Amino acid sequence: MGESIRCKFYHIDNERNRQYISSAKTLVVSFIGMTSQEVGIKATLHISLKPDTEVLDEVVVTGYGVTKKAAFTGAASTVATDKIVNKTDANPIKALEGTVPGLQMNIASGQPGAPATIFIRGRNSINSGTQPLYIVDGVPYNSDAVGVRASEGQETSPLANLNANDIESMTVLKDATATSIYGARAANGVIVITTKKGKAGKTKVNFSAKVGVQMMPAYKHFDYSPVNADQYKEMWFEAMENEMAAWGDNSTVKYYLDGLGLSYDKSGYSDFLNWGIGNTSPEGTATNWLDEVTRNGLTQEYSVDVQGGSSDSHGPRYFLSLNYLNDEAIVIGKDLKRYSFRFNFEQAPSKVFKFGFNTNFVYSETNMGAGGGYFSDPITQAFMQSPITSVKKEDGSWNFDTVNGYNPVAQRSELGDQSLAKQYRILLSPYIQINFTPDLYFMTRGGADIYLVDEFGYWSFLQPQGSDMKGMGENSNTTRSLLSITNTLNYLKTFNKKHNVNFLLGQEAQYTYLKEAYLAGSNYPVDFLPQVSNTAVPGSASTSIDKVALASFFANAEYDYNNKYYVSGSFRMDGSSRFGSNNRWAPFWSVGAKYRISEESFMKGSSEWLNNLTIRASYGTSGNSEVGGSWYAARDLFGFGYNYNGVPGMGHAQFGNPDLKWEKTQKFNVGLDFTLLKRFTVEFDYYNHRTTDMVFAVPTSYVTGLGSYYKNVGELKNSGIEASITAQIFNTSDFSWSMTLTGSHNKNEVVKLSTDNPIEGAIQITEAGRPLYQFKMKEYAGVDPETGNPMWYVGESGNETTTSYNKAGKRYLGTANPDFQGSLSSTMNFHGFDFAFQLNYSLGGKVYGDNLCYDEQIGGSFGENFTEYVYKNRWQKPGDITDVPRLEAFGASNKASSQFLMDGDYLKIRSLTLGYTFPSKWTEKAFISRLRLYVQADNIYTFGAGNYRGFDPSGIGANGVQWWNFPTPRNVVFGANISF
Repeated sequence: MGESIRCKFYHIDNERNRQYISSAKTLVVSFIGMTSQEVGIKATLHISLKPDTEVLDEVVVTGYGVTKKAAFTGAASTVATDKIVNKTDANPIKALEGTVPGLQMNIASGQPGAPATIFIRGRNSINSGTQPLYIVDGVPYNSDAVGVRASEGQETSPLANLNANDIESMTVLKDATATSIYGARAANGVIVITTKKGKAGKTKVNFSAKVGVQMMPAYKHFDYSPVNADQYKEMWFEAMENEMAAWGDNSTVKYYLDGLGLSYDKSGYSDFLNWGIGNTSPEGTATNWLDEVTRNGLTQEYSVDVQGGSSDSHGPRYFLSLNYLNDEAIVIGKDLKRYSFRFNFEQAPSKVFKFGFNTNFVYSETNMGAGGGYFSDPITQAFMQSPITSVKKEDGSWNFDTVNGYNPVAQRSELGDQSLAKQYRILLSPYIQINFTPDLYFMTRGGADIYLVDEFGYWSFLQPQGSDMKGMGENSNTTRSLLSITNTLNYLKTFNKKHNVNFLLGQEAQYTYLKEAYLAGSNYPVDFLPQVSNTAVPGSASTSIDKVALASFFANAEYDYNNKYYVSGSFRMDGSSRFGSNNRWAPFWSVGAKYRISEESFMKGSSEWLNNLTIRASYGTSGNSEVGGSWYAARDLFGFGYNYNGVPGMGHAQFGNPDLKWEKTQKFNVGLDFTLLKRFTVEFDYYNHRTTDMVFAVPTSYVTGLGSYYKNVGELKNSGIEASITAQIFNTSDFSWSMTLTGSHNKNEVVKLSTDNPIEGAIQITEAGRPLYQFKMKEYAGVDPETGNPMWYVGESGNETTTSYNKAGKRYLGTANPDFQGSLSSTMNFHGFDFAFQLNYSLGGKVYGDNLCYDEQIGGSFGENFTEYVYKNRWQKPGDITDVPRLEAFGASNKASSQFLMDGDYLKIRSLTLGYTFPSKWTEKAFISRLRLYVQADNIYTFGAGNYRGFDPSGIGANGVQWWNFPTPRNVVFGANISF
């Protein structure tokens, strides 16, 4: 557990290589963040430590070193290992969801290894990088999603290569004091990941196992599921009758019934429906296509680690781990396998010299398939297919006589489509430390983050596009290396027991290399050998190499007087090859201060009920170097490979701009911390961020041969509050119970764009004076109770309605940004039993169901399925008050409007864990020092707004637009932790 135990009045007897305490009378037990406690020694001890809110030695890991939490003037949140392993996901970063105030995480896909979008204190750019910088054991870690078809949602996150069991903690750095030391890479915040290290003492072996099942989320209470066969026929028969009643002799349905010689009754309607969709399945077929393309997937993970080290301060210490993960996704044809090895080592052979290294080797295989929302994706097709068509024909062959020629089950079969990504990743971080004096030391640390992604994609003969091409194969190879070297000189000193100083000088260089190669071909002679080399028709082929370098010099200084008054400052100068000659270098800086009021003499009288009363403030700048569409946004670019009448040539591809510079974010933060009654710990922050010099592609005359060039012109701001309250409700020797409530509010506003004109789409607008992800669309007015026709509001305001979509005006109708979000978590321990839960909540954001334009069709897509919501709410007779128009075969298709704009409020049961740790006296005979068994569940149930229709309102992208998103699965796993 990391606790420290000291004995009073003892001596050590080494007789016969045995070490034991022969005359100890008292144990002193301590733990970081808890008060020390002396207890008398007896056969069985039950020790419960109470939290010490005045402990000054808790630390914040900043990547360039460790700072005492008491001396840290910035804003940061740390998540410990128990919170990280307490979630079931290949990507351990998702454990931060809901646990860190001010961190907004959007998980748009439940596919194993899928990336998550993270905004720390809001989105700080429009066109440039928006994701935080990741630092693993002191070196930068590339987190960009990989996938040759990433734009289609066919991607995986490199962060899924991290083994959660290896992680000691994750620290989220938020304000200028915490992030400015990282300069040009830190405008979007920094996440510092620290992995486990060896500890002095006997070698310890830990084994953990998880085995469980992934299931579809609980979603049917949202009325979002395809109707069954009987409902389907009932609705289509109704749609045909409505169409004939509306159009009389001009009816399309009547025309076909007469032409086919079919009767005007259910028998004739049924025959016409089968004819219209080309259905050859037997009468009585009832297929639930969503059930056919989903499954209960097996998830399993096994880890073993060995850690230990010499009790001698000069001896080696080590941590070694092996991990195997196999996630079988809930959607057929999608899964992930990962093999991971880690070896961390450090040793201080003398007082002057210390060295160590952290290594991580990972191999993973991800079957991705098409991304959610794309036409060929299984979830997309499951909502389109008719339930009266079968998966297979009576002779056992695949049935392609479907509503659109697709069979999503066949498409994911053995000879079906493929999308396999193999990742090979190496992370190395060696370092050397030289101690010139006890107060002055130098450290040099190298870093290498290298990965190779080998992707193979195949459009098979079992889908219409692939069949037309007689198969299409593609192979992509991506090699990326991020090399870094960091040199720092640290000086830490205490003068007269009151004046504490901490100075750091540093230099850093970073080089990134990216090489991509792509090859495609089509027309296979057979359907079972899909290698690209077997194709008869060559497709496209391309290669590219990109390089970027960053050079930096930085300094940081901290001073505190008597653990009461604290000040800090940092300065960094960054130079990047991304920018033009006039702005290649840029400075970033911060200042911070902190005042522990509770240490003043006049506060002594309140010490029984108020502790650690502290005010913090900081201001500074950080940058964003990920600007433009490439690593060369500031340069004139020329494209080669052009062919003009057999003569090779080149063309101007991009205008250069030598004045292009970094986007810069100015960050202000003020915070208040205190503890009440030694039970309730409160942290509160207000922040204000302003991003200037945002990069846009500014239009230019096409006379120049190009349509735009990159320029620094835009501004954006974020402001908000965040808070956390932790209550130690009970803390006795038998029972402990703590709860934490977090919450945050962020207000985003676009200040300036590249022109005075807004950027407007069909449903959203980006406009000065309004937030990002602002919805603006035609407002739906419901259904005319007499006719069942849809209505919209006329103009930008008012209550006048129209049944003509073209006459409707667009209106501002809310944003995707939540007004308030956070979590409630709890941990209990009772006589070896432990129970924990986490609830996540979000209030105020809007969700637009782009998929609902198709899923909630009302007859415009002949033969396709309907949803439960349409079945229950459709207009059927005059006087019906509803939002769903009447069904009409061959009628109008749905149109973009607030008919599909929903409230995104939710309360989610994120996780539940129940475990039992066996008493050591029961396990020691089996040489087991600790044995814990547990059951754990994730993503259990989501309560959403009454008008929400979808799988899960918490599983939507940051822009608030819902597509046929890959559902976030429910997980139930059984696990064991065994220590020897």
